Amino acid sequence: MASVLVFALHPFVGRCITALLLAVSLQAALLHTADWPQFRGPNRDGRSPETGLLKKWPDGGPKLLRTISGFGGGYSSPVIAGERIYISGKVRDELKLFCLDQSGNKIWETPHGLAFRESDAPHSPYPGARAAPTIDGNTIYLLGGLGRLAAYRTRDGELIWSVDVVKELGGRVPPWGYTESVLIDGDKLIFSPGSESKGTFAALDKKTGRLIWQSRDVTERAEYGSPILIETDGVRQVVTMSRGGLVAVSPDNGKLLWRHNRVAKMGTPESTTAHGNSPVYADGYVFEATAYHTRGGCAVSLKPAPNGLEAELAWEKSKLNCEHGGYVVVDGHIYMNQGAGWSCLELKTGKERWSGRGPGKGSIIYADGMLYCLGENGRMGLIEAKPDEFNQVSVFDLPEGEGRCWTHPVINDGKLYLRWGDKLHVYKIQN
Repeated sequence: MASVLVFALHPFVGRCITALLLAVSLQAALLHTADWPQFRGPNRDGRSPETGLLKKWPDGGPKLLRTISGFGGGYSSPVIAGERIYISGKVRDELKLFCLDQSGNKIWETPHGLAFRESDAPHSPYPGARAAPTIDGNTIYLLGGLGRLAAYRTRDGELIWSVDVVKELGGRVPPWGYTESVLIDGDKLIFSPGSESKGTFAALDKKTGRLIWQSRDVTERAEYGSPILIETDGVRQVVTMSRGGLVAVSPDNGKLLWRHNRVAKMGTPESTTAHGNSPVYADGYVFEATAYHTRGGCAVSLKPAPNGLEAELAWEKSKLNCEHGGYVVVDGHIYMNQGAGWSCLELKTGKERWSGRGPGKGSIIYADGMLYCLGENGRMGLIEAKPDEFNQVSVFDLPEGEGRCWTHPVINDGKLYLRWGDKLHVYKIQN
């Protein structure tokens, strides 16, 4: 009633109020986009929308705001929504999910079940938390290394539902455990239980955990990357790396849309593949790369076909050995780790533009014209995201950590979050 009176008494005042409300709504939207609610950022592409970040760091690195600890060991990235940080860790033999405030104070913690332990993979001494959680509204989802998938309330950590991926969906725990961060698409939660009898992919009702579909025409073991959701020529598709290579299914029913066979190879029969990265998509091309004595990396071009889409190999390079640090695409160029160094390639041709040592083998994200590259030995590098030449403008060593530093960096609200074991270092990187 009051708004009607305002417009009636003075249309100009009414328009001013409308403009103000719109500005407030836009500001709220901008603040929301600054969240880092899932693995590899808001769009799962390793890219942060934030600007106004430092283009060079002081000697010794940017200002260390705080170091948070006490959440257990592991390799999963934190996720951030609003003023809260969510992170999982192995505490003794248990996997726990923690909610912290920006100062590192614990708001709540909840047990998730047994953590992935060294005894679960005797050939691989890397126990600890694996997959990053996924936040959607007031719910946070976590897939544990041994196959327990659960939904919790973000407010207090109360359990909403849980599913045993192995017993209920026919999944099989990969040799290094499930490491996938689940994907939310509307009312569906999509992930890869990797059942060889019932289907590689599955979609659950995100509110109840009820099974909606399982991809019966795609039946391969799960690997270690996380799926992405893309759209090409009006066709929405969920894309990931399965044991048999790149594969895409419909998010509506799990029907196979296209595939490109690429199999990594390792030394033991049980571990004949090890695809550790999520694919990336841009301009009609899907790129993926792995390591472990495989063919390196490749890009496929997606084109219309009578039955929907087909994937045509655009190029392939054997030297692109990227274990699990990911890659980003910026302005038609791929920036990635390969072996002990870093490189830039043209997305559509695979032509190498530059290569450099950087901080050593590790993971990568992008923000505001810069590449944030975290080496597995705890060295952090800042590299220009330009195809003209390799230019690492800053580098520093994290103060402390344990084991391999395999966690992907996170940027939120002008701060850089770097996990190393049971330590989460928070740096100020905004002007």
